[in-house]
Amino acid sequence: MLESYGLDVVSSGPLNEQFLGGLELTPHDVLLVDRHEDEDHMTTRLTEMLSHWSEPVLFNDSTATRLSLQQGNSEFGQSLANQIASLLP
Repeated sequence: MLESYGLDVVSSGPLNEQFLGGLELTPHDVLLVDRHEDEDHMTTRLTEMLSHWSEPVLFNDSTATRLSLQQGNSEFGQSLANQIASLLP
C-alpha cells in the first residue's frame, strides 16, 4: 500500500528483537511499527530497542489499516503516507 503513495518499503517483518537487530544494519529513514490493538507482546528488551532507535518510529494500528482497506477508504492510505513523510529528514 505505501509504495502506491511514493514511499519505498525497504524491509518488512515481525516485531521482534531479531528483526529489529537486522534492521539496524539496513539503511532506512523511518520505522513503521504496525500494531494490533489486542496484541501486547512487547518485551522489555524490545521496548528498550525502540526507545533508543536512531530513526523516527511511527506506531500504526493495523486493525484500523485493515478495516480502512476493506472499506475502500483511500484517504487512510494517504493520511498514513503523509504522517510518514512528515518524519522524513
